[in-house]
Amino acid sequence: MTTESTDRVDAGIREPRIVEPTVLRPHTFAYGAAAQARRPRASARETIPILDRLQRMAVSANRVVDERSVPGEILVDIDADTWRSATAPGYLRLFIADHGNDGTIAIVLTRFVVDHAVVIGDLIDHAFVEARGLPEWHELEATRTQPGFRNEGSSMQTGTYVGDDQTWYCAIRYAAYRRGNVAYLVHATGTAPAREGATFRTSIAAAVSTVRLDD
Repeated sequence: MTTESTDRVDAGIREPRIVEPTVLRPHTFAYGAAAQARRPRASARETIPILDRLQRMAVSANRVVDERSVPGEILVDIDADTWRSATAPGYLRLFIADHGNDGTIAIVLTRFVVDHAVVIGDLIDHAFVEARGLPEWHELEATRTQPGFRNEGSSMQTGTYVGDDQTWYCAIRYAAYRRGNVAYLVHATGTAPAREGATFRTSIAAAVSTVRLDD
């Protein structure tokens, strides 16, 4: 612990703990180009996580961590009085709860190249898989939208699971976009200990549900 952090604890100020978002892969997440794309495709009956499906779909893919390279803006409607901005490797944006609450909202953006015949919206079929494999997962919501104006579909999922000897609440959103043969998958995850009040948990889900690419 640094001297500054020690002083804050001694002064009775609780440092908010960065809660690793539930279903985000490590920041080293990246795909080799053609070799990954040429793996055998899953059958239609297989249920695989969305990032594994993206790996099989893409010619190449990479995690975007510099907002200046995004063709537009990644927007989120967030209460600035509740959340403060932070940074961490691999995340495009990261917010940490302040003022006595404990939780995070993290946004990851993946840019990937596909063949023209690929249906990007198929990714959303796999949006709920990974969370449902978490220990003692209890799902509260799982909804999806079909492709619409300027996007290829999106999903919203909330629930609780058990990890590190306590129960966690999480809200997860995926939204897919295509611009020619370049596509984008926006992935937002809000996480907090389930002991946090219902109002705070609801505010996490509300913020996560607004994450989108605006170009």
